[in-house]
Amino acid sequence: MRPLVSVALAAVLLGCAHKPAGGPISLRSESVKEDAADLQLDLTYEPKGPRQVEIVLKMRVAGIVETNKLVAEVYIKGFNVEGGATRWDGFVPPRTPQTFRVLLSVAEGFDEATATVMLSRSQDSNQLLREELTFTVDDQGVVHKQ
Repeated sequence: MRPLVSVALAAVLLGCAHKPAGGPISLRSESVKEDAADLQLDLTYEPKGPRQVEIVLKMRVAGIVETNKLVAEVYIKGFNVEGGATRWDGFVPPRTPQTFRVLLSVAEGFDEATATVMLSRSQDSNQLLREELTFTVDDQGVVHKQ
C-alpha cells in the first residue's frame, strides 16, 4: 500500500510543478452607462516574462444597444511596448466583445514603471474609466503591481 501512496503523491507534486504561475489579476470590473448602452468593463494585468506585464481591457455590451465610438489608451512611463498597441478605438456592438491589450516591459535601468489606462467617448471625450497603475520589478524579474 505504501508504494502506491508514494507514487500518487509524487504524481500530484509533479503535476503541480508544471502548472503556470498565476493568471490574469483583476484590477477593476464594473458596469458603466455609456449613453443608451450598458458597458461591462474588466481590467486585468498579468506578469508575462522577465520584466514584462500584459494589461488587458475587456469590453462588452449587456443588452442590444451598441456603444458610441470609444477610445482606449495607455499612457506609459518607464515601460517599452513589446506587443499590442497603446491605443484602440471603435464601437462595442452587442454580442461582439472587444479586447484592448498591450504587452509592456519595464525598461532597463528602471525598477518601477507606471501605466495609466483610460477609456473615453470619442465624440466628447467623456471619461468612462481611468486607472493609474504603478508596477515594480522584484529580484527574479517578475513584475508586480504596487
